[in-house]
Amino acid sequence: FKNRQKLRIGFFTGSPLSYPFLFADKLGYFDELNIDIEYVPFTNGPAMLEANAEWDIGSMGLGGLVAAMKGYGFKIIDITDYEENLALFARPGSPLATDPNNPDNWRGTTWIYPAGTTAQATLVTALTKLGLSLKDIKSTNMDVANALTGFKGGTGDGLAVWNAVAFNAEDAGFVRIGDAGTLGFKAPCGTVVKQQTLDQKRDLIETAVAVFHFTVEWIYANEQNKQKAAQWYLEDCLNEGIKIDESIAKRVIDWYRGPTMTEYFKLYTDKSSDDAKLYTKRSLLQAEKDILVGLDFFISQGNYTNEQRTQFLDQQLIDPSVAQGVKAMLDEKGIKY
Repeated sequence: FKNRQKLRIGFFTGSPLSYPFLFADKLGYFDELNIDIEYVPFTNGPAMLEANAEWDIGSMGLGGLVAAMKGYGFKIIDITDYEENLALFARPGSPLATDPNNPDNWRGTTWIYPAGTTAQATLVTALTKLGLSLKDIKSTNMDVANALTGFKGGTGDGLAVWNAVAFNAEDAGFVRIGDAGTLGFKAPCGTVVKQQTLDQKRDLIETAVAVFHFTVEWIYANEQNKQKAAQWYLEDCLNEGIKIDESIAKRVIDWYRGPTMTEYFKLYTDKSSDDAKLYTKRSLLQAEKDILVGLDFFISQGNYTNEQRTQFLDQQLIDPSVAQGVKAMLDEKGIKY
């Protein structure tokens, strides 16, 4: 850019879904492009959405993405991670830990988790595979950090948490009995923006998204880059007061599943039929299908309706225009991807 630009990012602290922006900044990529990044940190999607006037683009998990479409009319312009480390834990030596495939060991147990989130969706996925539902267990709603604290204090038989907190639970000796990766539950994270902001800052936002996905490729390139990313992730988490150590930081980066540039383009160009079969003549972008997996779970729990699902699609709130713009920009400049 000829003139210095500033992009304000709603930054999900502690979750790797936001961190390629920070890594790119540390590597000097944004400075080379004459861009200043301002980080507006949050630890959950709802709080980020309530403070949306403070940022230009915001990155959040699946629950936040759906809420962004419903309550705010935000466009989902990017997929930044597929969270596999949404994990379920049991106490060592308990029937749940020794034989988690036995439905009888689940019935009547008490589970601690943040309600209405992908942690709950992961738990429901595990229950469904056993022919059970939330009605077969008892639920206690707590935010992620407090859920682990309560579980350590003796509350509950099972725990559903994510990211660094999940690794803290593992290191505390609790037994991982399943997670989104092993259960096959897709939990995409992404970036949202208001249409007005996109209209005003499209070139800047498309550039930032391009930098994000090239930085994802930088992470994957070699072990040295992963170690550097883990160190920067550790430093930022410690600065924000998140309980973490070098081992956890390394595992978080190892589990990170952000799309490469080519994968990003495919998410917003590849189309196929609606798996839920609510539409017989409509084909969906892969990004739409992946987000609808989570939305359909929330619909099954009564949080949303099929009418809202239709509205999100009709209004093209999962918007391919930024991906198209990034691809056109790279093609025009002859940049390989």
